Amino acid sequence: MDLKTAERVGQVHREMSALCLVLKRPVDELSDQLGRLSAKAMENRASDAAADLDRMCAASTRLQVLTAALIDSPQPAAQEALAWLAAHQHLRHDLRTPLNAVKGYGELLMEDWQDDCASSLIADLRQVVATADQLLLMIDDH
Repeated sequence: MDLKTAERVGQVHREMSALCLVLKRPVDELSDQLGRLSAKAMENRASDAAADLDRMCAASTRLQVLTAALIDSPQPAAQEALAWLAAHQHLRHDLRTPLNAVKGYGELLMEDWQDDCASSLIADLRQVVATADQLLLMIDDH
């Protein structure tokens, strides 16, 4: 591996670790918000939303796992550097995918709940979508 590639790998590794450290707290908050929302939905007998809420929670868990793995990942060895660099070129996309799932399912639920008796849940759902939007902006800005 040449010096330029080594420097690039080091730079990308530092950037991704820094980004994931910044994302960790809001990602954990998103997961907590979704847990509270799911519990409230069950209390309000909004069982029709269970599948969408499960998908949102699964996406949030994927995001938590990904960010934790990136925070703890060591810089790759020289023989792995090129493959690692190629894989990490799509990392921002990989971080956005579960957030877009949370946001998309959240927006669908908001539409469903507008006409339903679950209006007490809409404020919590709006907060979840707002947190997902905030995380997307953080990824774009970092």
